[in-house]
Amino acid sequence: QVGDPFAFLNMKKSCARILRAAEQGERVAIYSDYDCDGVCGAAILQKALAAIGLEPILYIPDRASEGYGTNAAAFTRLIEGGATLIITVDCGIRSVSDIALAKKLGADCIVIDHHECGELPDTPYLLNCKMPGETYPFGELCGAGTAFKVAQALLGAEAEELIDLCGVATIGDMVSLTGENRALAYLGLQKLRQKPCLGFRALAEAAGLRLANIQSYGVAFGL
Repeated sequence: QVGDPFAFLNMKKSCARILRAAEQGERVAIYSDYDCDGVCGAAILQKALAAIGLEPILYIPDRASEGYGTNAAAFTRLIEGGATLIITVDCGIRSVSDIALAKKLGADCIVIDHHECGELPDTPYLLNCKMPGETYPFGELCGAGTAFKVAQALLGAEAEELIDLCGVATIGDMVSLTGENRALAYLGLQKLRQKPCLGFRALAEAAGLRLANIQSYGVAFGL
């Protein structure tokens, strides 16, 4: 069963901040991890924001030169480039200093993550099913799964068009395929077989995969 996105403790206020950005024509940046989960999560969020009239900047750090997670130099460049809202995907829950810097420079941050928490960043917009005090009933979503909940909250049933991105990330990130993750993976595979997004069609062609009967192994070790 796929859960109610508004069961997240901070979903309502996070969506209100995104909608305010759309209404006021703000510059929004998406900062994601560089793995399957982060890239799929960024794609989900980019498409969801585009549907409400935003044209976000996409930023994926270089694995070799920047490493995992956020960094102060990238945040500074994004804000100097006009971003007043940075949304992290599959990273950010431990970015205490970078989010403090963003706040000092005048930008808000929404954190969409699923990693274990330590000291929490100073922002009211934290979306992580592992966070202390979190009210979402399932605690094993991946980063893209959490981004998909944001898309559901913003778009309602229209978010189902993004389920293949969520399913591929859920399988690829090797989170537990139980509970809601099992439903997301199943629905993602169904969409991937029947009506995949253009990017997955291109990847499957390059990999010599037939999407019509693809299984989880083909997702994890092919796509």
